[in-house]
Amino acid sequence: MTKTTGRESVLITGLFLLLAILVQPAHAGEKVTGLRIATFQTDATPPMGYDMGYSVVKKFGQPLLVKGVVIIGAGKPIIMAAVDWVTVDGKTRDEWQALLAKAAGTTPDRVSVHHLHQHDAPRGDLDMFDERVRLGLPEPSVPGVPDKGTWVRGVMQRSAAALAKALPHAQPVTHIGMGKALAERIGANRRIMGANGRVAMHRQSTYTNEYPADVAARIKVDADADGHRMSIFYPEEAKAAPEGLIDPYVRVISFWNGDRPLVALNYYACHPQVSFGKGMPTPEFVGLARERRQKETGAFQVYFNGAGGNVTLGKYNDGSDRAREEFAERMLDAMRRAWTATTRSPLTVADVEWRTTDISLPAKYGAFKDEARAVAADAKRPASERIAAISKYVHAQALEEGTTLSVLRLGDAYSVQIPGEAFIQYQLGTEAIRPNDFVAVAAYAEGLGYIGNRDAYGEGGYEITVSQTTLAAEKVIMDGVRKLLQQQ
Repeated sequence: MTKTTGRESVLITGLFLLLAILVQPAHAGEKVTGLRIATFQTDATPPMGYDMGYSVVKKFGQPLLVKGVVIIGAGKPIIMAAVDWVTVDGKTRDEWQALLAKAAGTTPDRVSVHHLHQHDAPRGDLDMFDERVRLGLPEPSVPGVPDKGTWVRGVMQRSAAALAKALPHAQPVTHIGMGKALAERIGANRRIMGANGRVAMHRQSTYTNEYPADVAARIKVDADADGHRMSIFYPEEAKAAPEGLIDPYVRVISFWNGDRPLVALNYYACHPQVSFGKGMPTPEFVGLARERRQKETGAFQVYFNGAGGNVTLGKYNDGSDRAREEFAERMLDAMRRAWTATTRSPLTVADVEWRTTDISLPAKYGAFKDEARAVAADAKRPASERIAAISKYVHAQALEEGTTLSVLRLGDAYSVQIPGEAFIQYQLGTEAIRPNDFVAVAAYAEGLGYIGNRDAYGEGGYEITVSQTTLAAEKVIMDGVRKLLQQQ
């Protein structure tokens, strides 16, 4: 018998250990696919005294959050995140996606950051902020309160740190879940049409006049010029009008490890605004429902706002705190029923794809950019005129410089990411491209304002009055979405 040396003994022992690892069975019901998912979140609540745009922070309620997921194993990591803010502009998005990408070891084109558009929440509009600073017109600052550039970038950096910390705790993914359910008495179309084919009434987020006086007055000027009425002055008519064109479904895409749910991505298309201008940051009814659902299931919950630019709560909402609670419970109920209706199927690396295409949108004021820049640079003009000019060319430039459409394919489920306050027609049109598959739409991937469908630009209405795009936007976006969804 040949005697083994000490080194040979170590090698043999190592081989046995390696074989033991390789033949380890998976947990019951678990199929090893190589896919993993990590979750991260951080606080995004502004400090006391911070100017959110519609109001200054005077008190606190539920925290605002950044919540996101990282899908690992299908090429470079894929990141999807949503923040409880009213807007995230192009510069904020670009910087944020770069930070998250670096933290995850991926590229910015594989990151999608969304805002949920709650109105009592901060603005991530660094394009405007930085340009005002450059021209010597900074936003007013309050002693002891960080300015927007400092605070917004701080939240972005903390979210990237949270992502990096979460990566070692990524969990294996074996299955994908798909479920949907009707959301009852939440959204209604805000464009109530007249017999002449134009908008007769703009149905706001409340049927009572809960709007801040200055906001209501400004909107009324535009409404009078356009020839439509505001629902806050005709509440009974607004309540009586039908819901109109909406997508009534809450959709939920879930990730599982065997029989254990890990993550749920929730989608619904409606302005998440019960009230605003009250000085208390709120994640609104969608954020309340999201966090309650997380406690119920133990699965990490992310909410994405669909293409609800022309959908609000205005048929059912009186703007009260009681109404916020009622809407939270209605949303929670729809999320539960979508979960109950969920069907699961195995998910492998081959089932996961991240597809993107870059687009440039037509800007209403694109031809006036140089003129606006000249006004903004003229120190002899009143500050208000210069600031208005900055807004005009900053928004036009953002549209023309372009944005990115993206699609996450998960087997037969598709999550489609589009920019701005896109009308519900974009969501319904997207779903129709793949009628036999599960399609969920996440809008607000960049704060480009209202993006109407082609016909809307001849119908008037509040959204079209303030829209920064033209009727050509529909073809650009839908051609891009079709390209991504029909890709083999």
